[in-house]
Amino acid sequence: MYEQYLTYHHIPCGAVLDRIRTKEHLTQRELASRSEIPYQRINDFIANRRRISPENSLKLEKALGVDYQCFFYQIQTNYEIFLATSHISEQPQPDKSRFRKALFWDTDFESLDWQRNAEWIIQRAFEYGNENEIKETIRYYGKAKITKVLGDIKDSWNSENRNNNIQKYLGHEIEN
Repeated sequence: MYEQYLTYHHIPCGAVLDRIRTKEHLTQRELASRSEIPYQRINDFIANRRRISPENSLKLEKALGVDYQCFFYQIQTNYEIFLATSHISEQPQPDKSRFRKALFWDTDFESLDWQRNAEWIIQRAFEYGNENEIKETIRYYGKAKITKVLGDIKDSWNSENRNNNIQKYLGHEIEN
Protein backbone atom coordinates (compact mmCIF):
# COMPACT_ATOMS: atom_id res chain seq x y z
CA MET A 1 0.00 0.00 0.00
CA TYR A 2 2.84 2.41 0.81
CA GLU A 3 5.46 0.99 -1.59
CA GLN A 4 5.32 4.11 -3.79
CA TYR A 5 7.19 5.98 -1.05
CA LEU A 6 10.22 3.80 -1.78
CA THR A 7 10.49 5.47 -5.19
CA TYR A 8 10.52 9.02 -3.77
CA HIS A 9 14.24 9.30 -3.09
CA HIS A 10 14.09 13.07 -2.59
CA ILE A 11 11.72 12.92 0.39
CA PRO A 12 13.22 12.48 3.88
CA CYS A 13 12.15 9.49 5.93
CA GLY A 14 10.68 11.67 8.67
CA ALA A 15 8.26 13.27 6.20
CA VAL A 16 7.09 9.84 5.01
CA LEU A 17 6.70 8.61 8.59
CA ASP A 18 4.69 11.71 9.48
CA ARG A 19 2.51 11.36 6.38
CA ILE A 20 1.67 7.71 7.12
CA ARG A 21 1.09 8.53 10.82
CA THR A 22 -1.33 11.28 9.79
CA LYS A 23 -3.16 9.00 7.34
CA GLU A 24 -3.61 6.48 10.15
CA HIS A 25 -5.04 9.29 12.35
CA LEU A 26 -2.43 8.78 15.06
CA THR A 27 -0.73 11.37 17.21
CA GLN A 28 2.97 11.10 17.81
CA ARG A 29 2.21 9.97 21.38
CA GLU A 30 -0.13 7.23 20.14
CA LEU A 31 2.51 6.05 17.66
CA ALA A 32 5.10 6.04 20.45
CA SER A 33 2.81 3.94 22.63
CA ARG A 34 1.96 1.46 19.83
CA SER A 35 5.56 1.07 18.69
CA GLU A 36 7.07 1.07 22.20
CA ILE A 37 9.52 3.74 21.05
CA PRO A 38 9.88 6.80 23.32
CA TYR A 39 7.83 9.82 22.22
CA GLN A 40 10.89 12.09 21.96
CA ARG A 41 12.56 9.61 19.62
CA ILE A 42 9.44 9.52 17.41
CA ASN A 43 9.53 13.31 17.35
CA ASP A 44 13.24 13.23 16.41
CA PHE A 45 12.54 10.74 13.59
CA ILE A 46 9.81 12.96 12.16
CA ALA A 47 12.00 16.06 12.44
CA ASN A 48 14.90 14.14 10.80
CA ARG A 49 17.14 14.75 13.82
CA ARG A 50 17.73 11.05 14.35
CA ARG A 51 18.33 8.11 12.02
CA ILE A 52 15.96 5.16 12.13
CA SER A 53 17.64 1.86 12.94
CA PRO A 54 16.42 -1.38 11.34
CA GLU A 55 15.00 -2.41 14.72
CA ASN A 56 13.00 0.82 15.09
CA SER A 57 11.90 0.53 11.48
CA LEU A 58 10.40 -2.89 12.23
CA LYS A 59 8.62 -1.53 15.32
CA LEU A 60 7.18 1.41 13.36
CA GLU A 61 6.03 -0.86 10.53
CA LYS A 62 4.20 -3.11 12.99
CA ALA A 63 2.58 -0.14 14.74
CA LEU A 64 1.44 1.42 11.44
CA GLY A 65 0.47 -1.81 9.68
CA VAL A 66 3.10 -1.38 6.95
CA ASP A 67 3.68 -4.79 5.39
CA TYR A 68 7.18 -4.20 4.06
CA GLN A 69 10.24 -5.22 6.03
CA CYS A 70 12.61 -2.36 6.98
CA PHE A 71 10.42 0.05 5.02
CA PHE A 72 11.44 3.21 6.88
CA TYR A 73 15.08 2.16 7.00
CA GLN A 74 15.07 1.74 3.20
CA ILE A 75 13.42 5.13 2.69
CA GLN A 76 16.05 6.70 4.92
CA THR A 77 18.84 4.98 3.00
CA ASN A 78 17.39 6.05 -0.37
CA TYR A 79 17.20 9.65 0.87
CA GLU A 80 20.79 9.58 2.12
CA ILE A 81 21.96 8.24 -1.25
CA PHE A 82 19.98 11.01 -2.96
CA LEU A 83 21.68 13.63 -0.79
CA ALA A 84 25.12 12.17 -1.42
CA THR A 85 24.66 12.10 -5.19
CA SER A 86 23.13 15.58 -5.18
CA HIS A 87 26.18 16.83 -3.32
CA ILE A 88 28.46 15.31 -5.94
CA SER A 89 26.58 17.06 -8.74
CA GLU A 90 27.09 20.37 -6.92
CA GLN A 91 30.81 20.29 -7.65
CA PRO A 92 32.45 23.45 -8.94
CA GLN A 93 31.32 24.68 -12.32
CA PRO A 94 33.51 25.93 -15.13
CA ASP A 95 33.59 29.66 -15.87
CA LYS A 96 30.37 29.75 -17.87
CA SER A 97 31.10 33.24 -19.14
CA ARG A 98 33.78 31.69 -21.37
CA PHE A 99 31.17 29.69 -23.30
CA ARG A 100 28.73 30.90 -25.91
CA LYS A 101 25.24 29.60 -25.27
CA ALA A 102 25.10 28.87 -29.01
CA LEU A 103 27.67 26.11 -28.48
CA PHE A 104 24.99 24.24 -26.55
CA TRP A 105 22.13 25.34 -28.78
CA ASP A 106 20.17 22.10 -28.33
CA THR A 107 19.99 22.09 -24.53
CA ASP A 108 19.32 24.41 -21.60
CA PHE A 109 22.75 25.90 -20.94
CA GLU A 110 21.93 26.91 -17.36
CA SER A 111 20.92 23.40 -16.32
CA LEU A 112 23.86 21.54 -17.87
CA ASP A 113 25.28 18.92 -15.53
CA TRP A 114 28.99 19.46 -16.15
CA GLN A 115 29.93 16.17 -14.49
CA ARG A 116 27.29 13.81 -15.85
CA ASN A 117 27.57 15.22 -19.40
CA ALA A 118 31.35 15.64 -19.43
CA GLU A 119 31.97 13.44 -22.48
CA TRP A 120 29.35 15.22 -24.57
CA ILE A 121 30.54 18.68 -23.46
CA ILE A 122 34.18 17.88 -24.22
CA GLN A 123 33.32 16.53 -27.65
CA ARG A 124 31.11 19.52 -28.42
CA ALA A 125 33.81 21.99 -27.34
CA PHE A 126 36.50 20.34 -29.49
CA GLU A 127 34.25 20.01 -32.52
CA TYR A 128 32.48 23.39 -32.47
CA GLY A 129 34.14 25.50 -29.79
CA ASN A 130 36.26 28.60 -30.17
CA GLU A 131 39.62 29.15 -28.47
CA ASN A 132 38.14 30.45 -25.20
CA GLU A 133 35.70 27.55 -24.94
CA ILE A 134 38.34 24.92 -25.63
CA LYS A 135 40.80 26.46 -23.17
CA GLU A 136 38.15 26.63 -20.43
CA THR A 137 37.17 23.02 -21.13
CA ILE A 138 40.82 21.98 -20.74
CA ARG A 139 41.21 24.03 -17.56
CA TYR A 140 38.05 22.60 -16.02
CA TYR A 141 38.36 18.91 -16.94
CA GLY A 142 42.14 18.60 -17.26
CA LYS A 143 44.19 17.28 -20.16
CA ALA A 144 44.18 13.66 -18.96
CA LYS A 145 40.39 13.38 -18.86
CA ILE A 146 39.98 15.21 -22.16
CA THR A 147 42.56 12.99 -23.87
CA LYS A 148 40.75 9.88 -22.62
CA VAL A 149 37.29 11.13 -23.64
CA LEU A 150 38.42 12.25 -27.08
CA GLY A 151 40.34 9.02 -27.59
CA ASP A 152 37.17 7.00 -26.96
CA ILE A 153 35.17 8.79 -29.70
CA LYS A 154 34.56 6.49 -32.66
CA ASP A 155 32.25 8.85 -34.54
CA SER A 156 33.82 10.34 -37.66
CA TRP A 157 31.35 13.26 -37.72
CA ASN A 158 33.33 16.51 -37.57
CA SER A 159 36.49 14.54 -36.75
CA GLU A 160 38.68 16.80 -38.88
CA ASN A 161 37.78 19.87 -36.82
CA ARG A 162 38.06 17.87 -33.58
CA ASN A 163 41.49 16.49 -34.53
CA ASN A 164 42.77 19.93 -35.58
CA ASN A 165 41.75 21.33 -32.18
CA ILE A 166 43.33 18.38 -30.36
CA GLN A 167 46.60 19.03 -32.18
CA LYS A 168 46.40 22.78 -31.60
CA TYR A 169 45.40 22.81 -27.91
CA LEU A 170 46.70 19.51 -26.58
CA GLY A 171 49.79 19.36 -28.75
CA HIS A 172 49.43 15.74 -29.82
CA GLU A 173 47.28 13.41 -31.85
CA ILE A 174 44.83 10.98 -30.35
CA GLU A 175 44.27 7.52 -31.75
CA ASN A 176 40.56 6.94 -32.44
